[in-house]
Amino acid sequence: QRRARARSAAMGSAQCCTRRGDGSGVCDVNESIFGEDAFYRDAFYDCDEGNTMHDSLFCTAKEQARLKIRKTYVAANFASFELTRKTGVHTALGCCVKPSARGLSDDDLRRPSRDFNCDPEPKSWFGKTVKEWARPGLPDTGTGPYWSRSNGHSLKVRCGPSYKQTGKKTESQGTMYEAIGCDAIRGKEKLTNIVERFFLPDRLPPPPPPPESDAGGGHGLQWTKACPLPRVICINLMLPYTTGMLPMRKDGGCSFVGWFHVKPETIKAVAGPEPPSCVRLFKEFFEGPAGVPGGEQSDPNRSLFARVNSSTKKDQQAGLFKVIAKCLNPEDVQVPEMFHTYNGKPCLITKCGYIIRDPNREWLEVGIDVRGFNILARKMLCSFRQLLPRTKIQYGFLIQGVEDEDMPEGLLCDMSVHGIDMMEDPFDVDAAEEAAESNQAASSTS
Repeated sequence: QRRARARSAAMGSAQCCTRRGDGSGVCDVNESIFGEDAFYRDAFYDCDEGNTMHDSLFCTAKEQARLKIRKTYVAANFASFELTRKTGVHTALGCCVKPSARGLSDDDLRRPSRDFNCDPEPKSWFGKTVKEWARPGLPDTGTGPYWSRSNGHSLKVRCGPSYKQTGKKTESQGTMYEAIGCDAIRGKEKLTNIVERFFLPDRLPPPPPPPESDAGGGHGLQWTKACPLPRVICINLMLPYTTGMLPMRKDGGCSFVGWFHVKPETIKAVAGPEPPSCVRLFKEFFEGPAGVPGGEQSDPNRSLFARVNSSTKKDQQAGLFKVIAKCLNPEDVQVPEMFHTYNGKPCLITKCGYIIRDPNREWLEVGIDVRGFNILARKMLCSFRQLLPRTKIQYGFLIQGVEDEDMPEGLLCDMSVHGIDMMEDPFDVDAAEEAAESNQAASSTS
């Protein structure tokens, strides 16, 4: 505390640190343009000389040091790669790039022309901006944009027993919801409240057609209002076009919106006396704090951070929302080799996420704003976005489990996207609305 007061006095009226809400003796760096996971984030613990009661807290210093070493290593490799890429000079540090990747030309990075066109109405773009890849296998590298249904496998999730001691993981086994659509949109400002703005009151995506095995026979269980889970989940991934280092610069960015529908087997499982742990965790997540349609943006229940217990490490809290992104063709993408070690690693979504729940409980919207990620992640997105049209990425979403009764973790939903271009593919919803209003005005005057 004395250190904090001294630093605050030295900096005038600027407050350098804030106390955590749980009242613990932890001093955190204020939020800034560096995002939730600030690069030089520290935690300090104060105790009286000779008092050993809080000695266990000093293990955090070791963890902070280890984390900083890892971050410094990543930042140094990224800086070296950027220097090599921009100057064309190969240094010893530049060897983190595969020789085969260095040979990519501009023609190699240029995506072939889209083989379909769309000109959707302002509020009927669902399923028209990104085409589904329904053929066997994956599309050719560099073609797209496409989305495809994944089988809920190949992503690593936590498993027991004693995960907190062993850190053991296993391959995911299926999903609770199936993908039914993916769209790329953008506007003058950041797009949120997707369902409320574009799909209410009667435009929600319909249920998917039954599988061929059910055709001609009885269908599986259908969602009803009695189901304790939502019928539709909308996940809004918001990507910025800039790093955010200039706060006064406007950046509407773009949104990739994924749509998922509950599976009949999930409806059956949640109605049983002992649902699987992943179904139980999502049911509890769905019941947790959430914003409402038409509610205030400042509503604290709208933020996924409202679910965080600040007195416990996030990776030891059950019920938090996680994302796993796995590049399926890393050999085709020119990025530093050491970044491949982070491929398929989970990412907790708290301060950079929002959640809106339908009062009638039919739908749930979860937003993930990459602007809230740390500066290194945002810089990487801006530096490597020209490579996205060559990537094939599987995204998985899940609720974190911790104790043995939560294991194994199960995927809530997943989807693969191929050949996405975040600059060219998004449909401008604001421009479409303005054009529709202009046409309507011209028709009324003629």
